[in-house]
Amino acid sequence: MNKAFILANGEFPRREEALQALLQADTVVCCDGAYNKLLESQIFTRASSLPQVFVVGDGDSLGSIEPPFPTTFVDGYTDQETNDLTKAVKYAVSLGVERLVILGATGLREDHTLGNISLLATYARMVTASGAPLTVRMYTDYGYFTPLTATATLPSFARQQVSLFSLDEGLALSVSGLKYPIDGRRLHYWWEASLNEALGDSFTVTLDGPGTVLVYQTHDAK
Repeated sequence: MNKAFILANGEFPRREEALQALLQADTVVCCDGAYNKLLESQIFTRASSLPQVFVVGDGDSLGSIEPPFPTTFVDGYTDQETNDLTKAVKYAVSLGVERLVILGATGLREDHTLGNISLLATYARMVTASGAPLTVRMYTDYGYFTPLTATATLPSFARQQVSLFSLDEGLALSVSGLKYPIDGRRLHYWWEASLNEALGDSFTVTLDGPGTVLVYQTHDAK
């Protein structure tokens, strides 16, 4: 198993591209509250094949609707020191997953949104069963977040809106391929590298040492 979708208990995705991707999923790991939203959406009535759905959490949000797809309720993930999203991610990694797409992690309460986005830094440093680093990306209805722990070139398109957020104040970074280049700058505040714009089909983020940068890219051009 190489790829799975995580469905968190924020705002259920509305964007058609996200729903189409979910329809093609083989494996979906739900936080327990998100499982109710998945059932209520009836999205898999449109699917040609049904995914295997795993439900992870403390069970305090589950309803009583009979699932129309194969569902496994996972025991043993009741650690109160982590949230349900992290439990779901850890379980997916235990299944041998190497690539994760997170949906439904934003919207509704802002504290949950900020916490879930910041957790991408933790997930990007997880190691999969094969020994490779976990690849993870978080999608919203407006764009997507990619955590970087090393220099990387990311695909883009002209006039795509791009923001960068450094989670390590001592980390200097450089960016080429954006409208407003950055050269060896340490970001002390989250707003400092936000609201940039891609010039073409890729841009490069260079990190001068260990640390994590979150890159946000919009789905649509400005």
